[in-house]
Amino acid sequence: MRRFAAALLSLLLLGLLHGCYGAYGGGGGENPAHYEQGLVDKSAAVVRAMRSSPSFRPIEVYLKNARGVLILPSVIKAGFIYGGQGGNGVLLGREADGSWSSPAFYTLGGGSIGLQIGVQEAAIVLVFMNDKAFKAAIDTGLTLGADATVAAGTEGLTGEVASTHAFKDVYYFADVGGLFAGISLEGGVVHVREGLNTTYYGQSLSPRQIVLERRADVPAARLLKDALTVSAKGK
Repeated sequence: MRRFAAALLSLLLLGLLHGCYGAYGGGGGENPAHYEQGLVDKSAAVVRAMRSSPSFRPIEVYLKNARGVLILPSVIKAGFIYGGQGGNGVLLGREADGSWSSPAFYTLGGGSIGLQIGVQEAAIVLVFMNDKAFKAAIDTGLTLGADATVAAGTEGLTGEVASTHAFKDVYYFADVGGLFAGISLEGGVVHVREGLNTTYYGQSLSPRQIVLERRADVPAARLLKDALTVSAKGK
Protein backbone atom coordinates (compact mmCIF):
# COMPACT_ATOMS: atom_id res chain seq x y z
CA MET A 1 0.00 0.00 0.00
CA ARG A 2 2.82 2.37 0.88
CA ARG A 3 4.57 1.58 -2.40
CA PHE A 4 1.38 2.28 -4.32
CA ALA A 5 0.91 5.60 -2.52
CA ALA A 6 4.51 6.58 -3.21
CA ALA A 7 4.16 5.72 -6.89
CA LEU A 8 0.94 7.71 -7.13
CA LEU A 9 2.60 10.71 -5.47
CA SER A 10 5.50 10.51 -7.92
CA LEU A 11 3.09 10.54 -10.87
CA LEU A 12 1.28 13.55 -9.46
CA LEU A 13 4.54 15.45 -9.01
CA LEU A 14 5.60 14.65 -12.56
CA GLY A 15 2.26 15.89 -13.82
CA LEU A 16 2.64 19.11 -11.85
CA LEU A 17 6.11 19.74 -13.26
CA HIS A 18 4.86 19.07 -16.77
CA GLY A 19 2.10 21.60 -16.24
CA CYS A 20 4.57 24.21 -14.97
CA TYR A 21 6.74 23.89 -18.03
CA GLY A 22 3.75 23.82 -20.34
CA ALA A 23 2.49 27.06 -18.88
CA TYR A 24 5.37 28.85 -20.56
CA GLY A 25 4.30 27.70 -23.97
CA GLY A 26 2.41 29.65 -26.56
CA GLY A 27 1.40 26.50 -28.41
CA GLY A 28 1.03 22.77 -28.13
CA GLY A 29 3.57 19.99 -28.12
CA GLU A 30 3.70 20.07 -31.94
CA ASN A 31 5.65 23.33 -31.72
CA PRO A 32 9.26 22.58 -30.77
CA ALA A 33 9.76 26.21 -29.66
CA HIS A 34 6.69 26.45 -27.41
CA TYR A 35 8.83 27.04 -24.30
CA GLU A 36 10.88 29.73 -26.04
CA GLN A 37 7.77 31.44 -27.42
CA GLY A 38 6.32 31.34 -23.93
CA LEU A 39 9.32 33.29 -22.64
CA VAL A 40 8.86 35.85 -25.42
CA ASP A 41 5.15 36.25 -24.65
CA LYS A 42 5.72 36.50 -20.90
CA SER A 43 8.46 39.08 -21.50
CA ALA A 44 6.03 41.21 -23.50
CA ALA A 45 3.50 40.97 -20.67
CA VAL A 46 6.14 42.04 -18.12
CA VAL A 47 7.08 45.13 -20.14
CA ARG A 48 3.47 46.14 -20.71
CA ALA A 49 2.70 45.77 -17.00
CA MET A 50 5.67 47.89 -15.95
CA ARG A 51 5.01 50.63 -18.48
CA SER A 52 1.39 50.93 -17.36
CA SER A 53 2.20 51.01 -13.62
CA PRO A 54 2.97 54.23 -11.70
CA SER A 55 5.44 52.22 -9.61
CA PHE A 56 7.67 51.80 -12.67
CA ARG A 57 7.24 55.20 -14.34
CA PRO A 58 11.04 55.88 -14.52
CA ILE A 59 11.45 52.95 -16.93
CA GLU A 60 10.24 55.22 -19.75
CA VAL A 61 13.34 57.41 -19.50
CA TYR A 62 15.70 54.45 -19.60
CA LEU A 63 13.97 52.69 -22.48
CA LYS A 64 14.09 55.87 -24.58
CA ASN A 65 17.86 56.02 -24.12
CA ALA A 66 18.60 52.28 -23.97
CA ARG A 67 21.07 50.37 -26.09
CA GLY A 68 19.46 47.08 -25.21
CA VAL A 69 17.26 45.31 -22.71
CA LEU A 70 17.21 41.92 -20.99
CA ILE A 71 13.80 40.78 -19.77
CA LEU A 72 13.51 37.89 -17.29
CA PRO A 73 9.86 37.01 -16.62
CA SER A 74 10.64 34.78 -13.65
CA VAL A 75 13.82 34.92 -11.58
CA ILE A 76 13.66 32.27 -8.88
CA LYS A 77 15.44 32.44 -5.53
CA ALA A 78 16.79 28.97 -4.67
CA GLY A 79 14.42 27.48 -7.24
CA PHE A 80 14.72 23.79 -7.95
CA ILE A 81 13.88 24.26 -11.65
CA TYR A 82 17.04 26.28 -12.27
CA GLY A 83 19.15 24.53 -9.66
CA GLY A 84 19.87 27.76 -7.82
CA GLN A 85 19.08 31.44 -8.16
CA GLY A 86 18.28 32.84 -11.57
CA GLY A 87 16.06 32.48 -14.61
CA ASN A 88 15.81 32.58 -18.39
CA GLY A 89 14.85 35.55 -20.50
CA VAL A 90 15.36 37.45 -23.75
CA LEU A 91 17.86 40.09 -24.87
CA LEU A 92 16.96 42.68 -27.52
CA GLY A 93 18.87 45.58 -29.04
CA ARG A 94 17.53 49.05 -29.79
CA GLU A 95 18.56 51.05 -32.85
CA ALA A 96 18.84 54.85 -33.05
CA ASP A 97 15.47 55.00 -34.82
CA GLY A 98 13.82 53.30 -31.83
CA SER A 99 13.26 49.93 -33.50
CA TRP A 100 14.04 46.71 -31.65
CA SER A 101 15.83 43.56 -32.77
CA SER A 102 14.58 40.01 -32.56
CA PRO A 103 15.11 38.37 -29.15
CA ALA A 104 18.13 36.27 -28.22
CA PHE A 105 17.70 33.91 -25.28
CA TYR A 106 19.79 34.49 -22.18
CA THR A 107 19.98 33.50 -18.55
CA LEU A 108 20.78 35.41 -15.37
CA GLY A 109 22.30 33.34 -12.61
CA GLY A 110 24.64 33.48 -9.67
CA GLY A 111 24.57 32.52 -6.04
CA SER A 112 24.90 36.11 -4.92
CA ILE A 113 21.66 37.34 -6.49
CA GLY A 114 19.65 38.66 -3.56
CA LEU A 115 15.89 39.11 -3.52
CA GLN A 116 14.24 40.79 -0.57
CA ILE A 117 13.50 38.71 2.52
CA GLY A 118 10.33 36.76 1.92
CA VAL A 119 10.48 37.18 -1.87
CA GLN A 120 11.04 33.97 -3.83
CA GLU A 121 10.26 35.11 -7.37
CA ALA A 122 10.46 38.36 -9.33
CA ALA A 123 10.15 39.62 -12.89
CA ILE A 124 13.28 41.60 -13.74
CA VAL A 125 14.13 43.96 -16.59
CA LEU A 126 17.76 45.00 -17.13
CA VAL A 127 18.28 48.08 -19.30
CA PHE A 128 21.71 48.48 -20.93
CA MET A 129 22.64 52.13 -21.40
CA ASN A 130 25.83 51.90 -23.49
CA ASP A 131 27.50 49.81 -26.18
CA LYS A 132 30.32 48.62 -23.94
CA ALA A 133 28.13 46.75 -21.48
CA PHE A 134 25.62 45.64 -24.09
CA LYS A 135 28.19 44.22 -26.52
CA ALA A 136 30.00 42.50 -23.65
CA ALA A 137 26.77 40.68 -22.85
CA ILE A 138 26.39 39.72 -26.50
CA ASP A 139 29.94 38.59 -27.23
CA THR A 140 31.26 37.15 -23.97
CA GLY A 141 28.61 37.46 -21.28
CA LEU A 142 29.23 39.64 -18.25
CA THR A 143 29.16 39.72 -14.49
CA LEU A 144 27.11 42.55 -13.02
CA GLY A 145 29.06 44.72 -10.64
CA ALA A 146 32.39 43.52 -12.02
CA ASP A 147 32.17 43.96 -15.81
CA ALA A 148 29.39 46.55 -15.65
CA THR A 149 27.99 48.94 -13.06
CA VAL A 150 24.39 48.23 -12.05
CA ALA A 151 21.82 50.28 -10.14
CA ALA A 152 18.12 50.28 -9.38
CA GLY A 153 15.96 52.12 -11.89
CA THR A 154 14.54 54.26 -9.09
CA GLU A 155 17.93 55.74 -8.26
CA GLY A 156 19.24 59.00 -9.66
CA LEU A 157 17.51 60.11 -12.83
CA THR A 158 13.83 60.91 -12.68
CA GLY A 159 13.21 62.88 -15.87
CA GLU A 160 14.50 63.45 -19.37
CA VAL A 161 18.28 63.63 -19.65
CA ALA A 162 20.48 65.61 -22.01
CA SER A 163 23.33 63.11 -22.16
CA THR A 164 23.65 59.37 -21.71
CA HIS A 165 26.99 59.96 -19.97
CA ALA A 166 24.98 60.45 -16.77
CA PHE A 167 23.84 56.84 -16.81
CA LYS A 168 25.27 53.80 -15.10
CA ASP A 169 26.00 50.85 -17.42
CA VAL A 170 22.89 48.89 -16.45
CA TYR A 171 19.68 49.68 -14.56
CA TYR A 172 17.25 47.13 -13.22
CA PHE A 173 13.53 47.06 -12.52
CA ALA A 174 12.20 44.21 -10.38
CA ASP A 175 8.48 43.53 -10.13
CA VAL A 176 6.97 41.55 -7.27
CA GLY A 177 3.20 41.59 -7.31
CA GLY A 178 3.05 44.88 -9.20
CA LEU A 179 5.44 46.69 -6.85
CA PHE A 180 9.08 47.65 -7.29
CA ALA A 181 11.32 45.31 -5.29
CA GLY A 182 14.77 46.15 -4.02
CA ILE A 183 17.24 43.42 -4.92
CA SER A 184 20.96 42.88 -5.25
CA LEU A 185 22.30 41.82 -8.64
CA GLU A 186 25.97 42.24 -7.79
CA GLY A 187 27.73 39.11 -8.98
CA GLY A 188 24.86 38.05 -11.24
CA VAL A 189 26.09 36.47 -14.47
CA VAL A 190 24.42 37.23 -17.81
CA HIS A 191 25.05 34.42 -20.30
CA VAL A 192 23.60 33.21 -23.61
CA ARG A 193 21.36 30.13 -23.91
CA GLU A 194 22.52 28.79 -27.27
CA GLY A 195 20.18 25.81 -27.26
CA LEU A 196 17.08 27.98 -26.82
CA ASN A 197 18.18 30.25 -29.68
CA THR A 198 18.71 27.27 -31.99
CA THR A 199 15.30 25.83 -31.17
CA TYR A 200 13.48 29.14 -31.61
CA TYR A 201 15.05 30.09 -34.94
CA GLY A 202 15.52 26.61 -36.35
CA GLN A 203 19.22 27.21 -37.00
CA SER A 204 22.41 27.94 -35.12
CA LEU A 205 22.74 31.70 -34.72
CA SER A 206 24.98 33.71 -32.41
CA PRO A 207 23.54 36.53 -30.28
CA ARG A 208 25.45 39.00 -32.45
CA GLN A 209 23.80 37.64 -35.59
CA ILE A 210 20.36 37.88 -33.98
CA VAL A 211 20.58 41.15 -32.06
CA LEU A 212 23.12 43.28 -33.94
CA GLU A 213 23.19 41.91 -37.48
CA ARG A 214 19.46 41.08 -37.46
CA ARG A 215 19.79 37.97 -39.57
CA ALA A 216 16.64 36.40 -38.16
CA ASP A 217 13.10 37.51 -37.59
CA VAL A 218 10.07 35.71 -36.18
CA PRO A 219 6.63 37.31 -36.61
CA ALA A 220 5.58 35.91 -33.23
CA ALA A 221 8.08 38.26 -31.55
CA ARG A 222 6.26 41.35 -32.85
CA LEU A 223 4.19 41.79 -29.68
CA LEU A 224 7.36 41.99 -27.61
CA LYS A 225 8.93 44.57 -29.93
CA ASP A 226 5.74 46.63 -29.85
CA ALA A 227 5.63 46.46 -26.04
CA LEU A 228 9.09 48.05 -25.89
CA THR A 229 8.40 50.92 -28.27
CA VAL A 230 7.08 54.30 -27.17
CA SER A 231 3.97 53.89 -29.33
CA ALA A 232 3.06 50.71 -27.43
CA LYS A 233 2.67 52.54 -24.11
CA GLY A 234 -0.69 51.94 -22.57
CA LYS A 235 -1.56 48.97 -24.77
